[in-house]
Formats: sequence, C-alpha cells, structure tokens
Amino acid sequence: MRFLLLLSALVACSVASSAVAQDRLDVDGLVDVRWVHATGDLSYLDGGIGVLRFDPDHDGLRLGRAMLATRLRVSDTISVHAVLDAYGDHNGNVADLSELWADVRPFPTGPIRWRARVGAFYAPVSLENRGPGWSDVYTITPSAINTWLGEEFRTIGAEIEGRWLGADSGYGGDLALTAAVYGWNDAAGSLLAERGFAMTDRPAPLFGGLGMPSAGTFHEIDQRPGYYAGLDWHHHGWLDVRALRYDNRADPAASSTEGGTAWSTSYTSAGVRMEPGTRWTLIAQGLSGDTLTSPGPGEGGRFQMTFRGMYALASFEQVHDRLTIRYDHFSEHQAAGGYYGPPSTGNGHGYTLGWTHSLGEHWELAAEWIRLTSTFPPRIEYDLPPGFIESQVQLAVRYRFQLRT
Repeated sequence: MRFLLLLSALVACSVASSAVAQDRLDVDGLVDVRWVHATGDLSYLDGGIGVLRFDPDHDGLRLGRAMLATRLRVSDTISVHAVLDAYGDHNGNVADLSELWADVRPFPTGPIRWRARVGAFYAPVSLENRGPGWSDVYTITPSAINTWLGEEFRTIGAEIEGRWLGADSGYGGDLALTAAVYGWNDAAGSLLAERGFAMTDRPAPLFGGLGMPSAGTFHEIDQRPGYYAGLDWHHHGWLDVRALRYDNRADPAASSTEGGTAWSTSYTSAGVRMEPGTRWTLIAQGLSGDTLTSPGPGEGGRFQMTFRGMYALASFEQVHDRLTIRYDHFSEHQAAGGYYGPPSTGNGHGYTLGWTHSLGEHWELAAEWIRLTSTFPPRIEYDLPPGFIESQVQLAVRYRFQLRT
C-alpha cells in the first residue's frame, strides 16, 4: 500500500510539472543480463548461508538488474528523484523503488551553496557507488562494507548540506558539511549478527524483501529518530576525502510485531579517493562500529557485537576499457550475549578483479572474478564448517540509455 501511494504521488507530480514545462524530465536506464558461475554454499539470498549473490544452484544466465533512475525538475530549484529496480529474484514486488526523494537547491548568494533532500535515499558514504541508481562504476559487485550499507541502510528522512565553494577565494576545491535526521532504520545491524559481511550487488528495496523469506527491511520500532553528520572535502579535482558518523539511536529493548526487535547501531566511516592523472583512480575506505539488542524474556542477556571493514581499490582506465582490482577485509566480534547459539565472531577477506569495455554509446561488456574467504561460527547450525572459500565469475552485457525531455 505504501508503495502504491508513493508511486501515485510521483506520477501526479510528474503530470503536474510536465504541464508547466516539457523539457524537465531526465531518465537513465540500465538492463544488465549476465552469465554467472559460482562455487560455495547456497546464497543467503536464496535461504542459505553463502555470502555471495549467486551459488551453484542459481548460476547460468541471470538478470543482473533492470533500472530506471529519473529526475523531474519541478522548478529551477526543486527536483524529484526516483530509482525503480527489478532483479528477478525473491523481492516481494516484481519491481520496487530503492530511492525516492525531493532535492532542493536554492540559488547561491555567496560562497556557501545549500542543498536539502527529503525522502528516501542513500547516505553519502560510498566512494564506489557513484553511478546512476547508486551503481558501482568500478566493478559489478561493491565492497563488503558498501554491500552492507545497501542491504540494511536507507535515509528515510531529511538531509541538509552546506558546501563552501573555494573558487570565490581562488582555491580549486570545496568543503561540505552534511547532517540528517531519519527513521525506519531500527532493524539495521541484525543482518551482521545472522550472517556476517557479504559481497553482492543486491541492495534492499524500499518496500519488498531481501532474500528468502522475503521480508521488508526498513521499520520504525521505537519512534526515536536517528542522525548522521559528515564531511566531504574536494581538492583540486583529484582528491576526495569523506568521513561520516552514523547513529540510528534505536532503543535495544523496543520491539514490534512488524519490525521485530530494534538494534542500536552506530558506525564511523572514513575514506579517500585519489585520481592522480586522467587514467588512475585509487580508493581506500574503512568503517567500524557496533550494534546491540536485548532479546525477549528468557532468551538470555543483551547481544552486542562490534564490526569493522575496509577495502583498497586501484582502477586504470584507457579509451574504452577499465581494469580494477580490489582487496576487502572485514571482521565481526560478539562482545556479549549468547542466545544466537555459536558466537557471531568472524572474519574474512576477498579479492575482486573487474573489467569493463565500452562498445559505444549504449552497450557495455563487464566481467568480474571474486574469491572470498570467510569464517563465521553460526554456520555450524546449518551443519557447515565455520570457514570456507567461495568464488564467483560474472560476464555481463549491459544496455544503457538516456532520455531528456
């Protein structure tokens, strides 16, 4: 029902604004079809405990993603954005929104440029996911930390940014401060306790589910808003430094019939992207935090876990080709509580090699190899060893298009 109401509101806004201006709608589209070969256990997206998107029972020819990212200019300072996705898996809806927000950018009157966003969107954390619809521009699959951010987090609220433009002072860069308040993220953190970190290009939609059984991800349980605050510094077009503190301020003792138990989850992220020249991109990013919840009566003491992850990436681009290599490392440590069975204390690392080749204005080839080694003791409950190695090869054909009306 919420999906239909929001979609109806978006359509109504589109019709109303189109009556005023006929040249204010931008659409970026993507159809990604791929061949997959995978090893390892059944993916958690299909009810198993594997931590890659695909597994030996679900490889072969697959729909990677079908996406429409739209921007509708309501006025010279206000625009409405929406991203509609389809993955052909166990989502509760055939197609679903992953983002829907209004963007307000007043005309600058000085060196500070203001921006506000209201709706549902990704927090400004990832240095990889820079493409339309929060897509990764370097590899098919994002890093473990950005996989997790796409699975469990969405800003459903309001964000404001003030960006100082250095050009007025003769400086070739800018500095931005960002702050946001939001709700509907009280369940974030539970997935790490159940499964640990993973590496997939399958973020959660706003209204459908993620994996099997298909269940909604975003819930408001305790009626307490969360917040984040961040900094973004651009220097002379080749350096981008980003840091953010996130805290959902959830009450770990709260619960609801729809959303389950609240998880108090906070983290700090920091990263740097460098482009020393026209061909190279270097990225290093890390994230660390903790999550805790209190079970119901008779289920043991409070569960608390710390976690951290990082990745380093190097990408080389020349003419029509891009070659990328990335190293991931992550860990989870259960500091308290035991009602989940074997302790949720694990670690892992992964290697990703990616290649993309442009075939022209609309077509692109992409290939990727991942080798992921991880240990997570709760796998014993599935009669599996706590540690194993998984790999995945993907060959994708992508068709991209743009509409400007």
